[in-house]
Amino acid sequence: MLFRSKLDNLVGIVDRNRIQATGPTKDIFDIPEIETKWKAFGWNVLTIDGHDVKAILGALDMAETMKGKPTVIVADTVKGKGVSFAENTAAFHNGIMSKEQYEQALSEIETARAAAV
Repeated sequence: MLFRSKLDNLVGIVDRNRIQATGPTKDIFDIPEIETKWKAFGWNVLTIDGHDVKAILGALDMAETMKGKPTVIVADTVKGKGVSFAENTAAFHNGIMSKEQYEQALSEIETARAAAV
């Protein structure tokens, strides 16, 4: 067995949003089949919608039941989700919002939150 200590209490989360500071990861540093790579290292792999709180909690519960190896959760997300001007935009990976953008972002997030209740 790869993990002598089993490490079944170890859980990692990979945020797969497919964007880095200078553009799409597929164009810069593509890591295809990330699940296959983690499995090859002996990890239990779960893939979820990283924006779905129930899916996140469910994956953490499933990880807790895994015995004999660590678990990695690959969370598919959208960079800047819910903020119209920042969604899927590499410029906001490490960029700074103007005061107007900040206020717009807060408004859009609050509107989405209110609609979800």
